[in-house]
Amino acid sequence: MLEQDEIKKVLEIDKQYKYKELCELLNEPWTEACNKKPQQLEDWERYFDYKRIDNRNYLIKKIYDKPFPGIENFTYKTITIPVKCSKVDYEYLLQCNKWSAECWNKIIEKDKQLYEDTGVCMKRNEIQTFVKNITPLHASGNQHVFIKYYTSRTAMFRSMKANHKNSNKVKLPYKPKLYFPTAWNTYSSTVDYNDKRIYLARKLNEDGTPAKRVCCYFKELPKHIVEIELIYKNGLWFAIKYKCPNVIIPIKSDNVAAIDLGEIHAITSIDNNGNAIIITGRKIRSIKRFQNKERGKILSKRSKTVKGSKQYQKYTNAIYNLRVKSDNQISDCLHKISNLFLSYCIKNNISKVYYGDLDSCTRGTKGKHSRKVNQKLYDWCYGKLTTQLHNKLSTSSIEMVKISEAYTSQTCPHCGHRHKPSGRNYKCQCGYQQHRDLVGAMNILNFYEKDIHIEKYENLKYLRID
Repeated sequence: MLEQDEIKKVLEIDKQYKYKELCELLNEPWTEACNKKPQQLEDWERYFDYKRIDNRNYLIKKIYDKPFPGIENFTYKTITIPVKCSKVDYEYLLQCNKWSAECWNKIIEKDKQLYEDTGVCMKRNEIQTFVKNITPLHASGNQHVFIKYYTSRTAMFRSMKANHKNSNKVKLPYKPKLYFPTAWNTYSSTVDYNDKRIYLARKLNEDGTPAKRVCCYFKELPKHIVEIELIYKNGLWFAIKYKCPNVIIPIKSDNVAAIDLGEIHAITSIDNNGNAIIITGRKIRSIKRFQNKERGKILSKRSKTVKGSKQYQKYTNAIYNLRVKSDNQISDCLHKISNLFLSYCIKNNISKVYYGDLDSCTRGTKGKHSRKVNQKLYDWCYGKLTTQLHNKLSTSSIEMVKISEAYTSQTCPHCGHRHKPSGRNYKCQCGYQQHRDLVGAMNILNFYEKDIHIEKYENLKYLRID
């Protein structure tokens, strides 16, 4: 790449250049590879502002005085935005997910037939060649389906090699689909950050000329977009994957905290200095309960209709819409809970957090608990919550350590006697009394952190989300 002063000499503002011509002027190798060109275009954005007329022509709009710093340390994030475009383009996008499903079904059928005939699956390059022009989708759309299928099949082989108890039940991807997400990468999409518009490629015309692109407009767009995926959630949405620079504010401290995760109290935590916090998760439970009751009413009505009828489909759509709405509400609650805990960690300079491994509590519970308890465990969103905590605490370089929390809520922090409490408060024979979830957080800290023994808290905050 040339220096900034040299770029000003070789490029002219408001002039259109061919891609190869630009590469020659900038002293860069030209490439048509889908995995290399997006990075090259992103590097160009640091030196000058351009507008992509199409994949071959670029209009120089502005040359910067100094290059912007590159993104070396970044993480990928995804944001979902509703699709806004013309009626004709919207109908085309609805058809895209059907074509993606058609591509998926053809790959399954071809690979399954070859495996039954020869006992060998299709190779990667064979599938990649097979999906070319297999549907009216653009090229990168078919390749996206191929990557999804190949990743799923690779996971199948990995599971078979693991030789676990269910390895003999593992199969090739076999379920046909009616709809499948369609994707556009940087090579097949153009983002206009000034006008806040995205132009999505279609399949080339029969004479090889580019077809008119789909134009979608937005109120806000993130920078450094990598991939755009078309999904359906009670309407068409774009799941936009983009690069986000890591702004890490490291916390240098010896203060350590422990978390007791729960269904009623989502997070109960205490640190070395006795600073405790309880963040309730009752709102999530109320959302789940409402969803279960409403779903039961709709299922009861649907059971009286003929399967496949219009009324049956209406009830099915109502169940789907109910699930989408409740999922969005729960996602909002989890973000708020994790943000409250992050604020607690930053305020108390916590550098490490212990949390319990609860997989054994929620898996393989059939026949072990009552129907009521099983429903509570099924509605518990602790996995999503821990994922949110990992994502948010990593921005402050706070380490999260997964440990076993066996008997932490049953052991007395004062005398060590073990018994199972019956209520929300822990009462020991020695006279010690404390909130049951706080006892669990204290014992996690006492068991796994050396030279620490906590029996009581200095101050306690009880928080609930709006």
